[in-house]
Amino acid sequence: MSKPAAQRDGVTVVIPAHNAAGVLERVLPAWGAVLTNVNRPFEILVVNDGSTDTTATTLEKLVARVPKLRVLTHPTRQGFGACLRTALEATTQPLFFYSGLDYPYTPSDIKPMLERIELRDEIFGKQPDLISGFRAGQPRPTLVIGVSWVWKVFWRIVTGLPFAHTPPWYSWSEWWYKKRVEWVFGVPLADVNSAFKLYRTDFLKRFPIQSDGDFVHTELVAKATFLTSIMDELPLTIPRGLDLIPPIGPVSADRRKVFRCPVFAFEPETKPPESSSAPQQAEANTGGLASPGSPVSTS
Repeated sequence: MSKPAAQRDGVTVVIPAHNAAGVLERVLPAWGAVLTNVNRPFEILVVNDGSTDTTATTLEKLVARVPKLRVLTHPTRQGFGACLRTALEATTQPLFFYSGLDYPYTPSDIKPMLERIELRDEIFGKQPDLISGFRAGQPRPTLVIGVSWVWKVFWRIVTGLPFAHTPPWYSWSEWWYKKRVEWVFGVPLADVNSAFKLYRTDFLKRFPIQSDGDFVHTELVAKATFLTSIMDELPLTIPRGLDLIPPIGPVSADRRKVFRCPVFAFEPETKPPESSSAPQQAEANTGGLASPGSPVSTS
């Protein structure tokens, strides 16, 4: 008799939504169909981030059609990072995945990511805390192609090693953003702003999410790098007819906050103050000989 298959870690799929009624009607049934066939527990959390269109009523209808769908609501718009904080408090599964709605992500791309996060590193014997999907790029400008070849030849001559794969090209602004977060925050990913990422829930609960907006993508990867987490990056399905990567929202305020005062762990819980009767009892036990400010043993 064959042994029953081992229970696989469940996954929470989080989708922040703001004024996205039409997109949700198409995307959520697709997610429900994919997750039903992944052979592991799952739930879908949609955070309605202060929508002013028919998103709320659309979600009410979809709850009856999409399996294990739950809706969380912000009364006003708070941002992508704030949505992840809200969802993290409500999640019930050991894996935490999030996907955005500003790009035509393919739900089935989650399957290889779920497989990858269960593999152990051959050197450290640890499983990854983060698997990120990177989007297809655009044709590279001639200047970029020329500089790339010069660098590859230089690298080959100096080190004798083949150059790593060429990262996808998105735009000059995206390239400059990637370089800045690589230099300042140590982010190693080719597509840090991809809103298609899988984390271990326990890892995300080790520290507070400080970013309210789109800088959260960089913040989480930067903290994973600082905490020496193992991570990997997998290619996503190339959508048809898409030439541009949508820009991210404002990040300056969150970037300054994380750079100036990064928080890598929650503050320890403070013990409740002792009752007023405790010092009196201690004094009684010592015959009233304890002077003010001197240590008192209650053993």
